[in-house]
Amino acid sequence: MIKAMRAIAGDLGQLRRLTGMQIAHTVLTGLPVAFLFLVIRELIGPREGVDVRKLAMYCLVISLIMIVNLFLASKVYLFSYLKSINITTSARLRLADHLRLLSLGFFKRRDPGEISALMLQDMTKVEQLFSHLFNEAVAFVVLPILMALCFLFQDLRLTALMVGTVAVALPLLALGQKAIDHFGARQIASRNRAASRTLEYLQGINVLKAFSLTGQAFSRLDQALLTLKRDCILLEAGAAVPIMGYAVLLDLGVAGLVLLATFLLFHGKLALVVYVLFMVVGIKFFEPLLNFALFFSELRYMSLAGKRISAIFGERPLPGGKGGQEPADYGIVFENVSFGYNPGRGIVHDLSLAFPNGAMTALVGPSGSGKTTLTSLMARFWDVGSGRILIGGVDIRDIDSQRLNSLFSFVFQEVYLFQDTILENIRVGRKQATEEEVVAAARLAQCHDFILDMEDGYQTRVGEGGATLSGGERQRISIARAILKDAPIVVLDEATASMDPENELNIQRAIGALIREKTLVVIAHRLRTIVEADQVVVIDQGRATEVGTHEELLANGGLYASLWREQLKTGGWKFAKRAAAADS
Repeated sequence: MIKAMRAIAGDLGQLRRLTGMQIAHTVLTGLPVAFLFLVIRELIGPREGVDVRKLAMYCLVISLIMIVNLFLASKVYLFSYLKSINITTSARLRLADHLRLLSLGFFKRRDPGEISALMLQDMTKVEQLFSHLFNEAVAFVVLPILMALCFLFQDLRLTALMVGTVAVALPLLALGQKAIDHFGARQIASRNRAASRTLEYLQGINVLKAFSLTGQAFSRLDQALLTLKRDCILLEAGAAVPIMGYAVLLDLGVAGLVLLATFLLFHGKLALVVYVLFMVVGIKFFEPLLNFALFFSELRYMSLAGKRISAIFGERPLPGGKGGQEPADYGIVFENVSFGYNPGRGIVHDLSLAFPNGAMTALVGPSGSGKTTLTSLMARFWDVGSGRILIGGVDIRDIDSQRLNSLFSFVFQEVYLFQDTILENIRVGRKQATEEEVVAAARLAQCHDFILDMEDGYQTRVGEGGATLSGGERQRISIARAILKDAPIVVLDEATASMDPENELNIQRAIGALIREKTLVVIAHRLRTIVEADQVVVIDQGRATEVGTHEELLANGGLYASLWREQLKTGGWKFAKRAAAADS
């Protein structure tokens, strides 16, 4: 748990200070017990008469200790609360920044619900660990130790019984810890699956409605929630038996303390004042240990959340650029590049290819052939398995990561807009841009007019993912982002694939403004959109099988020519009348 806390907190210095304050608070909590013993000894001790002045002094000291402790308790509470908020806020930001540095392969291996649960639910658990349970854990451990040391000087036999009871009970607590670790890991995995299925359910609600799969009919969500229910029950039941056994043994220790102390008193082997001390104060020895059992399962569960977060921090990001070198131009060269998302399953195979500086290169080929993978590799979303990629003669691994990111503008087929204003969504391209620069980019992207038609203009807030806008509107805002960024390399990934003719014309004009004097890489399935490309590269099963202009590839009669002929045929496709379709 300490390792996980260190990974999340970064520096444990503040936690050490908090621990010291909590120990001081615990000592002050226990000190009145010692003075209470002095009061009891004064009242029922063997000496004749009661020294009222001593009693008054003891009571005054107890009162002062309690006042000081009250002040310290408020400081501990405030300090722990503020520090826990600061620690978890900083940890969330560091985690978000760390996730940004990881390769996209990390995200391909995990459900989105798992990552969101990590950022929200697990971090909330850790926050509670730092703000409340850490303090209580310190108190529950320190206070019995201090009391045992004090009792040791009063009666070794009774103290040995108390400490021995705890020693016998602790293995049950350790067994409970193992049960929580086992069943807790299963419950967290089930919780994350349920979160992913819920997210999937909400995002795909239109498809589910269309196919009558809402509610219990959506078996993936139904099964995930039933599994979560089962694992929650197993977690509680699995931990309950050993922890309850621990509590029962401590209760037996209290009973044993009373019986042994009474036996020793009646046989004249224990002074009355010591008997009263153990009956009044000794029983209090077991209270923090019993309370510790009550929240132990929650403490362990929170520590599991901390370990999960710590494991993410342990994921190695892509190495940063070694030399911080600057490319001479923006031509891109692949040299004998091979790559696979999973070991033993290659996507790109020993590919060598050049994307000339300032030229338009189109990537075409069957779905799944590796076109998008190539654009991801050149931007270093992943590192190549072998070979190297150069920009302006410099290996991209020798270019500073931030600088490399600044060289690329991407316009994807699927556009994601943030739940913010249109102005801020365009400003994603360059955060320092003025409002005038944003408007200028919007004009070039052919979206200024429809933005002004909205009630709040550029201050109009869009739904998550841009749900309140049409596909064409989202696409043009995406292009405005790219125009505002003004990167020297532009990648268009099927940017007009699903547009109606009017929107496609507007987007083509916007793209024309974006790509002036840029190195342009276009992924296209509709071949008529790239007939004027400087070079067309046919990608098939991770290899560049054909390279040339549109006319050259048609003359070659290869895969490109075959794709072209097929698209000419499908261009005349239309719905037939029902009867004619039945006849055919």
